[in-house]
Amino acid sequence: MGISKGIALAATALLVALLACLPAREEGGGIAPDGLGCPGFSASRALPVTLEALRADPMRYHGRLVRVRGAYVESFEMSALHPGPPVQDPWAADGVWVNGIPVTALPSEQAVELTGIVAAGRPAFSYGKGHLGQWPAALCVSSIQPLPAP
Repeated sequence: MGISKGIALAATALLVALLACLPAREEGGGIAPDGLGCPGFSASRALPVTLEALRADPMRYHGRLVRVRGAYVESFEMSALHPGPPVQDPWAADGVWVNGIPVTALPSEQAVELTGIVAAGRPAFSYGKGHLGQWPAALCVSSIQPLPAP
């Protein structure tokens, strides 16, 4: 009694898809970004900036490579870097939106140092990035470094 070719093909495709979702590790203990339009840059060349400074004046950092620390929160319709951990309210949009981190790569509220290119919201509006345009800036991640809990 054998397995039909269609079932075997479907099972193989499912396994490949599931394996593609697993986060890849980089040398040095970091996590590889998912590569969705986020170019790779050396984290050592990034401008260190606080999350508060980035939120206060996102246009100052627009198009620049920055390195920023915070608590990464990923859930349904959520991918953001917040102050913390702990995160008081992940829907308060008190951080910046994040693009380029593979789904399930990090536990929720993981302390991280992210390096990436900043895209500020439109200057005429106070927000404009991320889910429903409620975030002042987005970070296209090129380097992900988990940090120990504070």
